[in-house]
Amino acid sequence: MALKISERKQFLAERKNSGKRVTIGFTGIADLRHFIALEYIKGMMKACADYDINFINMGGAVRYSLFDDINFISHYMKNFKFMKTPLVDGMVTWAASLSEFMEQKAITKLFGDLQPIPTVDIGHMDIPGASMLKIDSNSAIKTLMSHLIDVHHYKKFAFVGTDISEPQRRRLFNFEHELNLHGLPKIEGSVVMMNKKMEAKYIDEAFDRLASTFDLHEKKQIEVILTASDIIAAEGIEQLSRRGISVPSDVAVVGFNNWYESITARSPLTTIDLVYFKRGYAAVELLIDKILMPEQKVETVYFPTELIIRQSCGCLEQSVSLAGTSRESFTKDTDLNESEDTLRTRLIINAKAIFPYETDDSISKMLDAFFADVYDKQKESRMLQWFQNVMQNYRKSREFDPDHFQNAISALRALLLPILKNEKTVIIFYMENIFHQMRTLISVFQKYESLADRENPYKINNISGQAINFLSAQNMEQIFETLHFQLSELDIPGVILALSDTMSHSFPTPKIEFTFPEANEKLKSLMHTPISEPHLFPKDFFDREKRYSVMLEVLHHADQYFGYAFFEMKTINIATYDVIRMLLSNALYTVYKKEGRIKYNSYELEDSQIQNLIQTDTNAAEPEGRRRITVAKITDYLTARLNEMTDIEKMAEALMVSRSYLSKKCKEMTGLSVQQLHEKLKIEQAKNMLAVGTFELSQIARTLGFSNQNYFSNVFKKNTGLSPKNWLKNKS
Repeated sequence: MALKISERKQFLAERKNSGKRVTIGFTGIADLRHFIALEYIKGMMKACADYDINFINMGGAVRYSLFDDINFISHYMKNFKFMKTPLVDGMVTWAASLSEFMEQKAITKLFGDLQPIPTVDIGHMDIPGASMLKIDSNSAIKTLMSHLIDVHHYKKFAFVGTDISEPQRRRLFNFEHELNLHGLPKIEGSVVMMNKKMEAKYIDEAFDRLASTFDLHEKKQIEVILTASDIIAAEGIEQLSRRGISVPSDVAVVGFNNWYESITARSPLTTIDLVYFKRGYAAVELLIDKILMPEQKVETVYFPTELIIRQSCGCLEQSVSLAGTSRESFTKDTDLNESEDTLRTRLIINAKAIFPYETDDSISKMLDAFFADVYDKQKESRMLQWFQNVMQNYRKSREFDPDHFQNAISALRALLLPILKNEKTVIIFYMENIFHQMRTLISVFQKYESLADRENPYKINNISGQAINFLSAQNMEQIFETLHFQLSELDIPGVILALSDTMSHSFPTPKIEFTFPEANEKLKSLMHTPISEPHLFPKDFFDREKRYSVMLEVLHHADQYFGYAFFEMKTINIATYDVIRMLLSNALYTVYKKEGRIKYNSYELEDSQIQNLIQTDTNAAEPEGRRRITVAKITDYLTARLNEMTDIEKMAEALMVSRSYLSKKCKEMTGLSVQQLHEKLKIEQAKNMLAVGTFELSQIARTLGFSNQNYFSNVFKKNTGLSPKNWLKNKS
């Protein structure tokens, strides 16, 4: 059961006061063709700000980018090394975002293995142990169909989707269910489900098939085509137009998702908004509840969607409809005999409700401008000038919302035009023209915003210049100077850069080498200290006195790694940070190669070490007909948790067997108990870390989950016959 806001805030305040402010992370892969991930992140960041908790964005970016990497998925996987306590207290995940790159079984295992850290998933997949926040697809299709049937009285439907998408198959099921509920026929040949991706040529083929089967002119055989995605709908409208079929006059077409295609389509799409911002916000609230009540059972929350009505179904947008409301409808409650003072007071109160962000003085100036336009008829409308100033100030302080202003103009028109009832028609037309100019001004501002958004992901001019500066960097000092300058150019407030001494094919053991702003004296003593595991990153480098939001970027060139960076987030456009990652990584590669800082070994466990340790076939399995328990499954589970204490109950649950059965099979197949095997794997890892030569014993103990250094040394000696220092001395 969801907690009240006050309960969450009380818990979070107690954590904050104890010096352990809650930190959550987010992980998923963003398709930069669409704004989905950005809306999710905006919602999560707003929730984190409202609840005063920290946020670490561990998401990755892909598609149509300057920074595309062929093996980007393998680099993205390294982010999972950070998704543990104490770095984060919980994770919001978007597992379904990987569905284009991995099999579903592998995805569910990958994200399921994040346990026991509390997780909330915002995709459509079922992740073991995670609470899930899914869209209410049933009510979405029901709402859409109700509008088409009850408002437009459509009875002849078609459907186009893709069969390789589980959500789209579900939408088809719900569509057919609604047809049945309304007693409408499923017309033979009216459902086209592509078995390929949503590419233009396949969508064209699907609509070509419909147009060849049915007469789509004048709503003769099909009145409306429901599509499972705005991409399908927008491309479908283009295909129909090439055939001389107009939307919505010949046939209505509706979409699903409210993506960019919905507003750029030839006929703006009526669609379902999946409220990504609200779902991102709600995911954080659900995660806070899980952190507060870890014993709470896993739950699935179905989140309501919103119907967006545009022109493709045969409607007009609400703001356009309101603008056409007759003047007479505004006059029925108007008292034309009220005094001038009473009238002005009433207008100020009502206008203030329309423009809540404006001061009383601004509202008063607007009324003065209105009466000046009516009676003085100056060359330039003072009211239009006032409105222009209002929008300019609004853009400086908050995200531009054209619908807000369109509705505000409709309300203002309804407020002011009744006053002119007894004036000459020419005056009324003059003021109507000013209101029309206001609406046009909104469209102009909206175009400005669209252009700004389109250019914003890469900020080409700035980045091109910085790329040249990075290419000219000859040493680390010059790289740091260039990075410092670039952060200010791209309006990024700060960075913490952790770099290894060498570049390597394995994930590095870095040290903090650069911070902006510069670290204080206390933190300077922690710099240049090896960070044995990413989740043990020293959080003191984040300002502990205030809440932080940072973007994680793993630094790599091809398949070689340098370290990672945490960028303080201001812009939510993850493309910006990924471009910096690319430029910085290329510069590091040049310097590391020039200085001969290349290394091909690491302290991580090798397969040969595991094989020698247990002296058996790592693929050995129990007989067919039972659940397969292999040595590899056992060792994979334990090596992924070398930083944890042995928990046989949790392990048995993850492998879907009983505790007694797991213990028995582990002993039979490896010659060791689960506890003994886990301990020996830790000691093998400890040997590797000792051999690297940069780790203190206390660091090794902490990395491998031992309570203290003395206990670690005793266990090491029990397994090797030597203390860690003597073992290292003998090895050398």
